[in-house]
Amino acid sequence: MIYNKTELATGKSTIICNDGSCSIESNVDILGIEIDFTGTADITPTLPEGWIMQGNKSKMLLIGLQGLAVKDLQLFTYEGTIKIKKVIVANKEGKRILCNIQNVNPTWKNQYWDTSIEADTWDNFKSNVKKGKATKTKYNLPDYDIPKVDKITKEKREKYKNFTRKLRETSRSTGGY
Repeated sequence: MIYNKTELATGKSTIICNDGSCSIESNVDILGIEIDFTGTADITPTLPEGWIMQGNKSKMLLIGLQGLAVKDLQLFTYEGTIKIKKVIVANKEGKRILCNIQNVNPTWKNQYWDTSIEADTWDNFKSNVKKGKATKTKYNLPDYDIPKVDKITKEKREKYKNFTRKLRETSRSTGGY
């Protein structure tokens, strides 16, 4: 089976990471998943027998062996933080299918503190930003033999002005403007 990244197959999938669990839902059989992510987490695969997971600090490969395809599946659980950046999902023919990413974060439903206490804190807030001049940073970069641009001299500027003035006059006289 060969993965073809240029030809999209019919079918859609969604990968969902929420509160310590990452799963995939699809309307077609899936045989391979590549996940690019950020974050720091302890990951525990929850794949069925016949599937393997390999990865490093920013990428995971999940592959079904011997043609064992899946549709809806919990891929792994995790402790820590993880944010899915990019996902490639392949069907059992090795063709890419569309995949939506849902990085769901838990949200608070109710607020249980008095905001009037916070208002007093914000009213007394003082900025700790130091006032002064910005410093200029000089970088000593290697010279890559890039030609330097000369400063335009007054003489060159006058020649350019005269040239463009004559060009406009000629254009007007010939019906260009």
